[in-house]
Amino acid sequence: MRKKRILLLLISILVFTVVGCRSNTVTETGQKVQIWNIASIQTETHPQTLAVKKMGEIFSELTNGRYRFEVYPNELLGPQRETLEQVQYGIIEMAVIGNANISSFEDGFLTFEMPFLFDDEEHQKRFFETSEIVPELFKKTESYNFKIVTFFTAGTRNMYASKPIRALSDLKGMKIRTAESDTYAKMMRYLGGSATPMSFGEVFTAIQSGVVDGAENNEASYNNSKHYEIAPYYSYTKHLIVPDYLIVNTNAYDSLSQEDKEAFDEAARKAAEYEIKLWAEDAERSKEAVIAGGATMIEDVDVEALRNACLPLHDELCANPEIKKVYDAVMATSDKKNKK
Repeated sequence: MRKKRILLLLISILVFTVVGCRSNTVTETGQKVQIWNIASIQTETHPQTLAVKKMGEIFSELTNGRYRFEVYPNELLGPQRETLEQVQYGIIEMAVIGNANISSFEDGFLTFEMPFLFDDEEHQKRFFETSEIVPELFKKTESYNFKIVTFFTAGTRNMYASKPIRALSDLKGMKIRTAESDTYAKMMRYLGGSATPMSFGEVFTAIQSGVVDGAENNEASYNNSKHYEIAPYYSYTKHLIVPDYLIVNTNAYDSLSQEDKEAFDEAARKAAEYEIKLWAEDAERSKEAVIAGGATMIEDVDVEALRNACLPLHDELCANPEIKKVYDAVMATSDKKNKK
């Protein structure tokens, strides 16, 4: 516990050095403006960063300039796990956080790490916007001193390697880099390959040197990392559609008046719509860029065979009642009811 307090103190000093100790300022006209600091690991031009900035603009407009967002991209305030803790302890107000970090608090979020859970990105959007279980699930995080503001799409993850992947047999014996996750490791075993967790920054060299045969990610990451230079076959396996989230410190949110809360929620809704639109545009641009760079996009993948191979993993994970409850809610919004 003592080490934890020391760590948080050091984080506080670092963050306050970057963002400043004052959370309020006064304009030339004498109006007080409350500044909220938001962390993101993504670049300044990433759809999620732009969406958070758009939310800040809308929220400021709806509150007559009484609030302003300061967005810190590029992991400036630290990796996601650290920025989540900064939000929890009120060091900063908000952050964009991946599902894997949220699932460490509540098992229900582990559902979204299942391979082939959503039919497509439209299904994911429909679930988060319409399912009654979503507000219930989101509410659970508030006991950990953070509130989920909205979900952001993180696109569809596909596999890429030095050879095409069209069928289940193509994956046999392949070593594929994944994020660190027991579920992802099990997924690769069911698909006939093996998962090799490592940081994203190590992937280029690992593929180039043969440590791994390939990796998996969305088109934007494939393009921005230039992985197409050493793994020129991008196969649309469509195995994962995992959300990200914008979170806020509960005390910061509760400090808002009811009118300002409504403005905040409205700004978040519009930001989420904006992020989804930007993501689709960015994915298309990235696809064109990697093709121009020499990549081959493999569309004729037997996705159904890959999905069927992973259904036993669905059964295994659904032995957890919290996961099963969310899983059933996802299936209720699916256009393909025969997944299990």
